[in-house]
Amino acid sequence: MKRQTRKILLIAVAALALIILAAGLIMLLQKDAFGDNYFTRNKAVATVNGAKITKNEFAIAVNNYYSNIEMYNMYASFGYGKAYDTTTEAGMQSLKNDILNNLIDAEINVQVAKELGITLTDEEKAEVAQSAQDTLTNLKEQILSSAQSSGSPDPETYAVSMLANYFSKMGISQKTFVARNEHSALASKYAEKLEEHFTAERNVSDAELKDIYDEYATLVFKDSYQDGAYSQYSASMEIPYLYIPEDFIFVQVIQISDAEKAQEIMTKIRGGEDFETFRTSEDNESAEGKALAADKGQPIGENDSIFNSAVYVLAKDMQVGDVDMVEAVDQDSDGSATASYYIVKRVEGTTGIVPYEEVKSVIDGTLKSYAGSKYFDEQMDAWREKVNIVIDDEAVQAFDPAA
Repeated sequence: MKRQTRKILLIAVAALALIILAAGLIMLLQKDAFGDNYFTRNKAVATVNGAKITKNEFAIAVNNYYSNIEMYNMYASFGYGKAYDTTTEAGMQSLKNDILNNLIDAEINVQVAKELGITLTDEEKAEVAQSAQDTLTNLKEQILSSAQSSGSPDPETYAVSMLANYFSKMGISQKTFVARNEHSALASKYAEKLEEHFTAERNVSDAELKDIYDEYATLVFKDSYQDGAYSQYSASMEIPYLYIPEDFIFVQVIQISDAEKAQEIMTKIRGGEDFETFRTSEDNESAEGKALAADKGQPIGENDSIFNSAVYVLAKDMQVGDVDMVEAVDQDSDGSATASYYIVKRVEGTTGIVPYEEVKSVIDGTLKSYAGSKYFDEQMDAWREKVNIVIDDEAVQAFDPAA
């Protein structure tokens, strides 16, 4: 009887083991929102000296960016980041390649820092860990807010369910989510430390600054110039716009809204009275025109001027020293139209890159930072050439966040 009981128990244990194994296999084969199961989501889309960047890690990074593509493209329109036309195959591929390269660069940062012996303080390690926890906390708060907005009678319980569903769809656990964000924060912290390391190593000398200035002004201002860039550049910036296009002209301006007053001043100037007296007087309603130094002209272009376009149309055919007046209509911020009278004097000025000596006192710190950052990029590019990077181009090309 005992033998029979033992036999039954063994059969039951074996059956339970099979049930557990089958349940586990079902879980492993369960697909996430990207169509991947446990095995496919953990395949490498790239390796950096053997360290894996998994399909799932890549898919989530692309999905997060793509889900907010309109916001990121809006930032790009203001010069922050890069715009992607994800309605085209080329645009989508560019997005995926850039995100994968960012993941690769993050892994390189960690590996290079460790190889150079760069370490984090206990405080920095705590910041990295806290950053990862904050990301999880923010996600939970967003989901709770969504649950509360849904009108659920028990939003806390519903939020827990929504959070679990999110991780299930993404194919990761909460622990993996935190670990990945901690690794990302660690890579960012190491990037800061690496830039400090290489910037200090670069040690820019004062003798180099003139050549660095020419390169910087050309790259950042001249080569990137577009219509409107000069006039839209903030006049309050410590560093002025460092390039004046070759087709610009130079003027000094008096703006007056009262027709009789404008004509009176114009008559006096034509009669020999000093233009400068009126330009710097309270009668001049143009703050920009009034603030200009006596020996300076305001650079303006046909499609790039702080003044009404009528000023350029008038001044382009004037000779240096000539003074004339034009009536123009300005659009106010509320959409209403206001007539103004511009008394314009054509003056001399020099186009091209602003001479280094004129801005030396405010630009040297920026130039040293620029040279240090450039050296950092060069060093990291050299390290990238050294490391063994393997990319599964087929897997990258096949992934489609829009599917």
